[in-house]
Formats: sequence, structure tokens, C-alpha cells
Amino acid sequence: MIKQLYVVLPTFNEGDALCALVLALNEVLQAYAFHIFVVDDGSTDGSTEKVADLNLPPVTIVRHDCNQGLGSAIRTGFNMVLSMSEHDNDVLVMMDADLTHTPNLIPRMISLIAEGNDLVIASRFRYGAQIRGLSWQRQFFSHAASWVFRCFLPIPGVKDYTCGFRAYRVGLLRQAANHYQESFISESGFSCMVDVLLKLGRLKAIMVEVPMILRYDWKVSASKMNVLQTILASLRLLVKTVFRQMSNRPQSIE
Repeated sequence: MIKQLYVVLPTFNEGDALCALVLALNEVLQAYAFHIFVVDDGSTDGSTEKVADLNLPPVTIVRHDCNQGLGSAIRTGFNMVLSMSEHDNDVLVMMDADLTHTPNLIPRMISLIAEGNDLVIASRFRYGAQIRGLSWQRQFFSHAASWVFRCFLPIPGVKDYTCGFRAYRVGLLRQAANHYQESFISESGFSCMVDVLLKLGRLKAIMVEVPMILRYDWKVSASKMNVLQTILASLRLLVKTVFRQMSNRPQSIE
């Protein structure tokens, strides 16, 4: 039984979108015992001050003094939840803070965790998913990344390796943190989402996907992703992981 829901919002200069999302979460999640962590990765636009002015009790703001990258923000969010959670069956939901991920999908994701899944991914590649407002270059990169990782590093139940909208069973994250220690989140940029997924896959986590509607046309701020940098980082991660698996494969005896 799920005792507590934690929502982690990594953010960097999202301003009014972040406030609108926090308000929407408070509406959607009324049926749950929930707590929101806003991890401000060095914003300079007053984002966290605006959230603080909302004066909502289930919100904690954690601020990095300077921008350290998405991986660092996720690490902070995970550590805060793991230090607060008392039950392995608690759920941590992570999502973008720019309104492109709709909080109305969260109850469905929580239900799938309650059914026995360890990780639920909001996927752009399942029947019923739609993408609005995203450039064809970004869509091509997402589809290409999905195809490449599914070919070389397949994970049962997973097509979307890069989407950050996920629900995790806290017990799985605690197991991963104990197993990988400081190397659990070793990527600093957007490729950290793939890195985390691959490491959880090696722990035999049960994963499932739900179709999402990605509303990039609702995004009011400029994208923080450097597409070329993310592609190169993802390819380096792919090659490193494949070679590690090959080197760890038992050799046949002639």
C-alpha cells in the first residue's frame, strides 16, 4: 500500500510555469498524502521566490547556488526523498517543471506502481501518445535514441529511454543507491535519464510505460537542452555500457 507520494521538480529558470505546475499538482493530488520538492538548479529569474510566495505547506524548496546540471538536480531530489521516506512502497514522481508534462497522468502512474511495477515511464512511443509543439529535429533525436538503445541495450517494457516523467517505487531507488553508491547518478546532463534507467534495469526492476501527451506548445521558456551535446553524451554512455557488458561476459571454455 502506498503511504506517501513525493513529487520532485528539477527546475532552472522556469518562472511562472513552475508556479502554475505547483498549483495544478495541489489540485490533482488532493486524494493523496503528498509532498513537493522543488530543486532549483541555480535559477536567476526568481523562480523559487515566486513558489515561496504561494505559501503552500506541502512544498519544500532546495536551491543550488549555481547551475550544476540536470544530473545534480536529480541527485539532490532523490537524496531528499530517500532521507524523508519511511516506507519502500512510497512513490517518487519526477517531471519537468515547464508545463510540458501534465500532472493529470500521475494518478494512473501511481496505480501502476500499486499493481506491482517498480517504475512507470510516461512514454512518447506507446499507442495513444501524442507530441505537440516539438521541432522535427528533437522528435527525430528522440525516436533515434529509442531505436538505438532498444537495439543495443534492450530493457523489457521500455521504449522511451530519455523522458524524465517517471514514477519510481522508493524501495527501488533505495536499493539502487545502496548498490551503486556515489556512481548511481554519474551523468551531469540530460543523458542522466538514460543512465539511471540502464542502472535500474540491471537491478531487474519491473518497468512499464503509459502513453503521454507531450505539450511542448505550452512551454513558455526556451529549451535548456543542447541537442548536439546530449546526443554525444548519450552515444558515449551507450558505448561505455556496451563495452562494460562485453568485458563482464563469461568467456567460453574451449
